[in-house]
Amino acid sequence: MRPSNTTYFENLDATRFLGFFHVFLAHCFFTNNKSIEQSDAFGFATGAIRSGFLGLDYFFVLSAFLLTWLGLEERKSTGNFRPGLFLVRRGLRLWPLYFFLVAAVYLGYFFFNERLGLQPLPPISAYLLFWSNLFIAANGQNFLFLLVFFWSISVEEQFYLFWAAALRWLNKYLIPVCILMIIASLIFRAVYIRNDQMLVFHTISTLGNFGIGAMAAVLAFRYNVFTNLISQLTRFNIATIYFVFIILIIFYFRLFINPFSVIVEKIVFALFFAFVILEQSFSKNSLFKLGKIKWMNYLGQLSLGLYCFHGLVLTLALPLLKENGLTETAFQVFFQNPVIILIVTLLISIISYELVEKRIHGLRRHFYPPR
Repeated sequence: MRPSNTTYFENLDATRFLGFFHVFLAHCFFTNNKSIEQSDAFGFATGAIRSGFLGLDYFFVLSAFLLTWLGLEERKSTGNFRPGLFLVRRGLRLWPLYFFLVAAVYLGYFFFNERLGLQPLPPISAYLLFWSNLFIAANGQNFLFLLVFFWSISVEEQFYLFWAAALRWLNKYLIPVCILMIIASLIFRAVYIRNDQMLVFHTISTLGNFGIGAMAAVLAFRYNVFTNLISQLTRFNIATIYFVFIILIIFYFRLFINPFSVIVEKIVFALFFAFVILEQSFSKNSLFKLGKIKWMNYLGQLSLGLYCFHGLVLTLALPLLKENGLTETAFQVFFQNPVIILIVTLLISIISYELVEKRIHGLRRHFYPPR
């Protein structure tokens, strides 16, 4: 799919699946049973909804890292960076599945809305022109569940446009640009500290994730001393950092509740996510390399389909399971339904990837500049 002389980070595909799985856990628990709904176990499970955004935050950091690295590599090997080719390659990765599902939703709404009585959908331009996250930030998310998921793709596309221009015309100033992105994110989050919609969905609120991911790539690509530092970390150092990371996730709802912590939380986790990427890519003393887990690597390649299709499966499964009384027991709520939804999502994603997406992704090889 890409030229053989570009870098492939073999341990990062598996991390994509872990990012998706965190998002999945935030959405897969639901019930009609009031006693289960009011239980501590259900409260803990559904409390993951907020922390589920950490999975998306990881994707933002990872995207910025990989795209920045590939952009710098392209400039080094060809003497230039071509934004148009960059955007076409990204489009071939995201657009086919995305636009297929958007078209299916709006056509379905047009033909079946009177029968189903669905909430009005956002203007279709929000999805065709990738500003659905801004619509949600301003108007809320009280519409079809599947469409809400696509807010993160809008954020990604907005970043691609901005970063393609930065890689082309601000190559010498990428570190200062990254710092400005982080600062802008912090200021924005401070201004909108009491507006959850803006904190979650607005592009500027997420800029710190992209800034840290891109900065990690620039430092690793341009400064051997930086990659040497990562490569020489001892197992004790690595284990300590992962231990702190895990503690922050476990106690997320206790630690990130006051205004200051809410402002900085994305930056804090983005730094840990950047460490995961760098450690998996460059460390000689890793506790484990996720790339050795072949099935997780493969599922990581399906991450876009898993993310999109799990929204579709959930949208269809929720009313079906509730109407048939399959959300009444603890076994159904905490095990049966999540497993069913995950398996169906996996099957659809594999079929879509193997029969359609992989072939379209292969076209990207025609849109790399000559080396």
